[in-house]
Order: sequence, then structure tokens, then C-alpha cells
Amino acid sequence: MTEPPQADGLADYYQRANPDLLRLLPADARVLLEFGCGAGALGAAYRHINPAARYLGVEMNPAAAQAAETVMDRVWLADAEAFSPATPGAPAAGSVDCLVYGDVLEHLRDPWAALQSHAAWLKEDGMVIACIPNIQHWSAILELLQGRWRYEDHGVLDRTHLRFFTREGMVQLFGQAGLHVVDIESRQLRPEGFDAFQEAMAPALQALGLDAARFRAQTGAVQYIVRATRHPLSTRRLLIEGVTLRPQVAMLEKRMLEPGRFLATLPGVRVRMGQGRTRASRERPGEDRVIILQRQSMVGRPGAEKLKSLLAGGYVVVQEFDDDPHRWPHHFTAEDLSFRGVHAVQTSTETLAEILRAANPEVGVFANQMAELPPPRIHAEGPPRLFFGALNRQEDWAPLMPELNRVLAEHPEVAVAVIHDRAFFDQLATANKDFTPACDYPRYQAILRGCDIALLPLSDTPFNRCKSDVKFIECAAHGAAVLASPVVYAASIRPGETGLLFDDPQAFGRALRQLIEDAGLRRRLAGEAYEYVKRERLQAQHYRERYQWYRRLVEEKPRLDRELRQRAPELFG
Repeated sequence: MTEPPQADGLADYYQRANPDLLRLLPADARVLLEFGCGAGALGAAYRHINPAARYLGVEMNPAAAQAAETVMDRVWLADAEAFSPATPGAPAAGSVDCLVYGDVLEHLRDPWAALQSHAAWLKEDGMVIACIPNIQHWSAILELLQGRWRYEDHGVLDRTHLRFFTREGMVQLFGQAGLHVVDIESRQLRPEGFDAFQEAMAPALQALGLDAARFRAQTGAVQYIVRATRHPLSTRRLLIEGVTLRPQVAMLEKRMLEPGRFLATLPGVRVRMGQGRTRASRERPGEDRVIILQRQSMVGRPGAEKLKSLLAGGYVVVQEFDDDPHRWPHHFTAEDLSFRGVHAVQTSTETLAEILRAANPEVGVFANQMAELPPPRIHAEGPPRLFFGALNRQEDWAPLMPELNRVLAEHPEVAVAVIHDRAFFDQLATANKDFTPACDYPRYQAILRGCDIALLPLSDTPFNRCKSDVKFIECAAHGAAVLASPVVYAASIRPGETGLLFDDPQAFGRALRQLIEDAGLRRRLAGEAYEYVKRERLQAQHYRERYQWYRRLVEEKPRLDRELRQRAPELFG
């Protein structure tokens, strides 16, 4: 994989990736075909999410098409309307998982015929996703009311647009192509003047019998993202709602936000995440409801009242928990409902699942994965840099500190980057070190990517045995060779192939010296670990398992309700 190209002399328009399209592309598609792919920025960004996909493009600008060929599997220099399944060399009919149109359909002479022709490429379960400008945007209406229709270099009245659509017109466009619109998401643009416009229009809306709330929503949308399929949805829609921990908590991204973003790529799935919210959301017709409580303590009367509210809202209630619950003794008191008072529990390892099943037999195990695979690491020449970043690990690293300092004394050229753990940093007997307090996840990843060797010590304790291997896959994705304890990591690391393991301080010292002194070894280990993540540890490869589990919980809710009533009768009194 490579980064999106930046072609000299090519307009910025061709080199941008639409983040809302990227967010909704089916994450495990095998073949995608993008019309108007520009210089390939969207395809390049998508390949970090799903490197196994074949991403194809059609582009009529020669310079843009040439740039796109460097990051996409194949690009045809062609007019979108002339390119069809009958074109020599084109993909076969019924072979594409997703057709992509990023601000393209409005540029076509006959988008209705083109979309109908292109739809023949779709597999039976394929999807079309398109971003289309909304001519009903309030700025266009205001211009018309003032007697003006002025074309611009970009925006709703881009001078290159040949066709114009409202939300209703978009639904008709897809319907005429034999496609079924699954959902339409608006991209809002409401600059200064929008509220005054709505107030001024209110009397006219009332006189015309138009709904003011609907008018406000539709005139605030500068574009719509439309998703459509060949067939209507075969299952009920699903709301997956999450009650999350504080934003700075490390596992918020891996356990809640990233899985949520992938689940939202599924047609008919709506995902909402919010901190500390346990109130039932507004119900939509025909929508099943799952709520995930990330490590929310449900103790005594307050906990019972929160759970009663969610049960009354029709939710399947799931507790998300990824640490040894014995660390918090209240979880094993008679008043605690955190596990026995919910329909199901989800966790990250089978070791944890066995503990949690004592309180609730319905446990789903979903290992931590990487949401995106960064580009392969290009390692700089020179001395290596060590990485250590963790919470509450002093008992794990303290036995290793004397040996670590001996190795650093032998190799004063080696630098150490430390995140969060000030005690670890202070005990390093070297001046060649940097400290970063607890930081957000992008900063954490940036520091990790600048390091060559990662230290992952875990002493053999019941609490540590419940940990996941998330640190290993993060290090592997960012090109750092790993030196780890066998606790937890022995199940993932192939010693001598994807990392090194140590059993005691002496073995730790020997392995660390080897990694410092042998650049070829550490780069080989890092490269093999990177390939392991690419092959087996990406969210795109696993998120449907999570969805299928939620779907099964919904289907089996009557049974789960009965079992919950038996475990926690106080919730039904």
C-alpha cells in the first residue's frame, strides 16, 4: 500500500478523499468500482481499511487517471456514461460488491440511464453509494428568491453540473435503476444566515402547509450520501447504541468506537455512541435495538432503575467488559447487576469469558483488532529507539529495570520513548529518553511509529492473564519489533518469527541486546508481524461476526428475557 498521490499540476478536486463516503464503504468488499476516481485518494484510503480488496476506477481526466493507477488495482481512462459491462476489458456483470460515485452523477448527461447500466455490475448483495449535491440547499433557494442563478467554481451550483437533484429526485434516480434506497444521510452546511432564512420562511411554510422541521433539515443539507442495494433489506433495521467511558480511556477506541464505525457500514444498521448516556433513544418503526454499556457499574437501586429504563425501551442490553472483574470487588456482591442484570456480556478473550460466564452464560468474545493498516514502515538508519507505554504496570517492569539499565549503559546511543508511566521514565538510568503524559490515540500511535523496539512486560498474575494482545498488534501494525512476556502474548507471537519472548530478566536482557545490535533481525520480526496483522487482525475481517451475534441476541430476546428475569427478578418487580 502507498499513500494517496499528490500530482503536480492536478487540481486539488481530484486529490481529495470524501471522508463521509470512506466512512460508509462496505469494509469487507472484495471488489469496488469507483466512477470519477480522480487521483485515487479514496481508493488509497480504503486500502488501509481493507488491503485485500480490489479497488477499480474509471476516470476521464488523463493526469488524474495516471496518478490513480499508482494506488489502485486498475483504472480505465473513460467517460463514465460510455463505460458499461459491455465495454471490452470491463469487469464482468455481477462481479462488483460496491459501486462508488463521489460527486459524479450530477455531471452526467443522462445519469438515469448510466446508473441503470452500471447496476448490472452489482452482485446480488451489492451496494451503490453516492454523494450528490442537494439543489434544495437554502443558499440556492435564497438566490432564486432574489432572481439569481449564478454558477460557481464549486458547490451546489458548480458550473460543471449538468443535472440537479433534490432528496426526492435522488430516490427516483435510484428507483429507476432498479435499486432500493437503504438510507440517505445528509451533509449539513449551515453558515451564518441559515437561522434567519428559516425564520423568514416560516410564514410561507405555514401558508403552504409545509412541515417546518422537514424543510429545515432538507434545506440545511448541502449534499446527501445515498446507499442503495439491488434488493430490499431482508432483515429488520438495527440500532446499536453505546454508553462509553471517558474519552481519554485507552480502550474506548478499540472496544467501542472502532467496532461501531465498522458496524455502521452495514445497510440498515444505525450506530450511536455517547458518554454516560443510559436513556432510551427515540424509537424508529421497524428497528430492533441493542445497547452496549462499556464497563458501567450497575449497583443497587440506581443501577436497577437504569436497567429498568432500558428494558422498558425494548433494548437488548449488553455489558462490555475487558478486564478481570475481580479487581473491583463490588461486582461479586448481591447488589451488583453489572453482569447478571443484562441480557449478555461481551469481552476480548476467552480467559475473561470463562470468568464472566459465572455471572451470565451469554458471553460473546471479540478480540481486539486494528481498524486501519498503516503503510509499511520504512526504517531509518541509525540506533534504534525503544518504546514503553502502559497503565499500572510497575509490578511488571520493576524486576526488569536493573537489566534494562545495564543494557542501556552498554548502548548509550539507544533512545527510549515513554508514555504515561512517569515512574518507569524516572528509573531509566539514561539521559537519552523522552516522556509523554497520557495522550490521545493518534498521538500514541505517532510516537509508537517512531520507535523500533517495543517492550511488553506482563508478570504472571490472574489480572494480567485476562489482558488482551492489543499492544502486540498495535506495535506490529506500526513496524516495531516486540519483546514480550509469554503471559498473554505467547498465544499470538511466534517466537523468532513475529517477535521475541522472555521468561526472566536475564532472558529479557539477552533478547534486548540482540534486537539492539541486529537491525536485520528486528526489521524481519517487525515485517512478519506486520503481515500477520494484515492477514488476520483487521476489523474489516471480523466485524460481521459481532453483527451476527447482536442479530442473534435480538432474535432470541424472548428467551434472554426469561433468563434475565430468573437471574435478576428485582428488575421486573
